Amino acid sequence: MDITITVEQLADVIMAHGTIAVREELEALADAARATQPGAAAALTDWEGTEIARERAFAVIRAEQRHHMAASPDRALRVSLAA
Repeated sequence: MDITITVEQLADVIMAHGTIAVREELEALADAARATQPGAAAALTDWEGTEIARERAFAVIRAEQRHHMAASPDRALRVSLAA
């Protein structure tokens, strides 16, 4: 089964439960963002780092995704996980 979650859905879960609740999804998101945002991708998956650092990295990646969505609405970033 393939499960797809949007960055906006991830934001809702992070606000309610923290980044650890969506660790697998954030790992996949970091993989997708690594080519264009290597620093944010590294911080997003630094599980020895602070929660606020991961949240800020997520915000950077999310802002870039929104920028791309404004330019091309069909380019929504989705994180797919094989379940």
